[in-house]
Amino acid sequence: MVRPIAFGTVTRDALPDQIAARLIDLITERQLKAGDRLPPERELAATMGVSRSSLREALRALAMLGVAEMRHGDGTYLTNLQPGSLMRSVGLVLALSDSGLQQLFEARKLVEPGLAKLAAQRITEAEAQELHQCAEASASALGDAEAFMWADIELHARIAQAANNAVLERLLESIAGMGIASRRRTGRLGPVREQSAHDHRDIVAAIAAHEPDAAYAAMLQHLENVERAVTE
Repeated sequence: MVRPIAFGTVTRDALPDQIAARLIDLITERQLKAGDRLPPERELAATMGVSRSSLREALRALAMLGVAEMRHGDGTYLTNLQPGSLMRSVGLVLALSDSGLQQLFEARKLVEPGLAKLAAQRITEAEAQELHQCAEASASALGDAEAFMWADIELHARIAQAANNAVLERLLESIAGMGIASRRRTGRLGPVREQSAHDHRDIVAAIAAHEPDAAYAAMLQHLENVERAVTE
């Protein structure tokens, strides 16, 4: 039995973001749940008193945010609404603004130096060799901003794995997802890539030598170098 949901009405000339906000309200109120199928567009538009074009635009916005999935020929469904997928989309929006970029660096400077310090204490010989390879991969990709970005992401992920703390590793995964947009922005700058490749070698050298304090300092310096280059 389909449970009744009071979608409510909004003004006929409502902007798509107002429609989207109403649907998000229903999610936070637990009237709509993960995996739910929304009513057909014609029916939902009539229920909310809006045009189908405005409703469709609102649904597309929710799809971009990872909240909804529009399935051709089958309707619109809510996603699993897991924090990881939602944080990546929110991070994309945040990372495109100056304030969002600043907050992202604040988060990274709190988390990643600590991970580097733990990695220096716990890394295995095999993991150290993989880190060296990652550092060399980023150095080899200086002429390709996209390739450098993915080499950069892999290096930071492997440091988190070497730290051997599942909670912190998961936290970094969320930050990394949020940081893809910001990395595309910073990676366009050739000098940033060059400095980062140098920093990567310093970080890996300290971790491989099992020097926790040096690893912490090298990671913090790396993040500050990138942040300073972008803001200046």
